[in-house]
Order: sequence, then C-alpha cells, then structure tokens
Amino acid sequence: MGLIGKVIGCIIMIGFGCALVLNAVAGMKAFLERIWLRVRGNYVTGTVVDVDVVEDPDRYTQYTPTVEFVTRRGERRVEKVLYATINECSVGDRVRVFYRPHDQTQVFVADFSQGLWIILFFPFLVAGGLTMASLGVLILIGVDEVHFGGGRVLDLSPDVGE
Repeated sequence: MGLIGKVIGCIIMIGFGCALVLNAVAGMKAFLERIWLRVRGNYVTGTVVDVDVVEDPDRYTQYTPTVEFVTRRGERRVEKVLYATINECSVGDRVRVFYRPHDQTQVFVADFSQGLWIILFFPFLVAGGLTMASLGVLILIGVDEVHFGGGRVLDLSPDVGE
C-alpha cells in the first residue's frame, strides 16, 4: 500500500499545483482583458435591465447585471456582463460599461475591485503551484536529495536512526 499511496499523493500534489498555476493564469488573463477594454475599448452609460444575484453567506454577494446601452455607432444592445461585481446594483440603475469596439457582446461594468486580488496573489499562486507540482514530480521519480550552490536544499531521505 505504501507505493500506491505515494503515487496517489504525488499525483494529487502535481494536480493541485497545476490547478493553482492555471487558476492564476486564467485570473491574470481576465484582468488583462479588463485593462485592455479600459484602454482600447469603448465605454458608455447603460441601464440595468436584469440582475443575477449569487449570495454566499461566507463571503459576499455577487451581482451579474444585464445592461441595455447604445453603442457609439447608435446600435441599441442588451448584454449580460462578463464578470460579476460585488457592487450592489438593481434594475433601473445607471452604470458605466466597457465593450469591445468590434464585438459588443464583450461587456463589463466598471468596477475597481474586479481582478485586484490577482495582482496581489499572482506571484504567490504561481510560485506555490510550481513548487507543489515540482515536489510531486521529485517525490514520484524518487529523488531523495537536491543539492544547490554547495548545500542541500531538499532532503527527503528517511533518517537512519528512526
């Protein structure tokens, strides 16, 4: 059972590490998309016509509004925003929305807090994920010691005295 447990544990470590890295990359991609839309996209003021509310008793309530707006070309659009916001909104509220000039379905509400966590935690998520995955691989392939710069930085060998 020891070998099977070791392999399963290593696979879980590798999977969890990869999930951390992929989550960080996906969050950064969404954050950069918002930045790109703020810089290169168009923005208008729209009216909230519907709101999907997701209440989480442990955290905070998220609102995903559907907004009616008129593009710079004069087209009337009704689109659901891409990313939920923690700012409370209700039907009839006026909100500022950003959209892609060539794809008006890519819409989001101007919200400072959206994606802020990814800037703060991106390096830690990536470093933690890569560490978890690489430790899982090292243990899986049977590496007991890692030497770097004249010293031992990782020692997984069992103590002889135990």
